[in-house]
Amino acid sequence: MGCSASVFGMVVVGGITRLTRSGLSMTDWRPQGRAMPRTDEEWEAEFDRYKQFPEYKRLYAGTGMSVDDFKNIYFWEWAHRMAGRAIGLIFGIPFAAFAVAGKIPRSLAPTLGGLLVLGGSQGLVGWWMVKSGLEQAKIDEIAGDGVPRVSPYRLATHLTCAFTIFTLLLHTGLGVLQPRAESAAPQLRALQRRVRGLCALIAVTAISGAFVAGMQAGLAFNTFPLMEGRLIPEGYMELAPLYRNFFESVPSVQLHHRVLAVTTLTSVSGLWLWVQRMPLPPQLRLATDALLLAAWAQVSLGVATLVNAVPVHLGSAHQAGALTLFSIVLFTLHSCRVPHAGRMLARFAPKATPAH
Repeated sequence: MGCSASVFGMVVVGGITRLTRSGLSMTDWRPQGRAMPRTDEEWEAEFDRYKQFPEYKRLYAGTGMSVDDFKNIYFWEWAHRMAGRAIGLIFGIPFAAFAVAGKIPRSLAPTLGGLLVLGGSQGLVGWWMVKSGLEQAKIDEIAGDGVPRVSPYRLATHLTCAFTIFTLLLHTGLGVLQPRAESAAPQLRALQRRVRGLCALIAVTAISGAFVAGMQAGLAFNTFPLMEGRLIPEGYMELAPLYRNFFESVPSVQLHHRVLAVTTLTSVSGLWLWVQRMPLPPQLRLATDALLLAAWAQVSLGVATLVNAVPVHLGSAHQAGALTLFSIVLFTLHSCRVPHAGRMLARFAPKATPAH
C-alpha cells in the first residue's frame, strides 16, 4: 500500500512536470540518475545543452529565458525522474528482503516479480516518450504548429503503464490486507459485473484524457457544456485516415473525453441508485458512496480545469482525481469479493416459501 501511495505521488509529480512544460528540460537519460547541478558553471553547461534542442529554439530563444527560469523547469523533470528511482528502491529492497527470508507466498511471487519488471521498464518508456519531443523530425510529424511536444501516443503509453503498476499494487495490497473469496457471493455477482464494467469505462476515460493532455487539447474549446457554442465542434473527425481523429485531432479527442466523462458519471450515479435498495454490508456501502462522490468531484474538476484553460493546480488535481476515482472503483470491486459481504447479504435475502 505504501508503494501504491508512492506511485500515486509519482503520477501527480508527472502531471505537474507536463503542465509546467518541464519534461524536455533534461536532454539525456542515465539509468543510475544524476545529481542536480550545483555550481553556476554546471547550470550554465546544462542550460547550453538545452539551448541546442527544439523547445528552446522554438519557444524561448526570442524571449530571453534566464538561467533561473531554466532551473525551475529542470527541477520538476529531475524530481520526477529521481522519484521513479526512489520508488524502485522502496519496492525492490523490501522485496529482496522478504524473498531471502522466504516470506513471499508462491501465489504472490509472479505478481511481485512482474511489478519489479514493469517498474524498471517504466523509466525506459518515459525516456522513449521524452525523446519524441527532442527530435525535430518527430516534432514536425506530431505537431502541425511546430510547437515541441512529446508524442501523444507515447505519453498515453507512459501514463497507462503508470496506471497499470498502480492498479496491480493496490489490488495486491488489498488482497493481502483483506483476503478475498475465490469468487463473488451469488448475491453480489450482478453488482460485481456492473462494477467491472465501470472499471473498464473509467480506465478508457483516463486513457482518453492522456490523449487530451498529449495534444494539449484542453487549451481549446474552453466552454462547457457546448464547445464554442456547438454540440459538435468545428473540425470534428476531419482527419484522414479515420483512426487519427481518435488520437490526434484536438476537437475530436476533447469531445470524446467529454462524452466518456459524462457517461462515467451517469453510470456511477445509476449504480448508486440501484444499490440503495440492497442491504449492503458497511464496507461495500461506504465504497459505493465514495465512488459517487469521487465521480462527481472528478467531473466538476474537469469542467473547472477546462473553462480556466488548464492552470497547473487544477490540471494536476484533475489527474490526481482520475487516479483517486480508479482507486475507489477497485476498492468497490474488491469489497464485492470479501467473504463476510456475501454472508451478510445472504442473511437478508428473501426466503423461499415452501410449497403446500
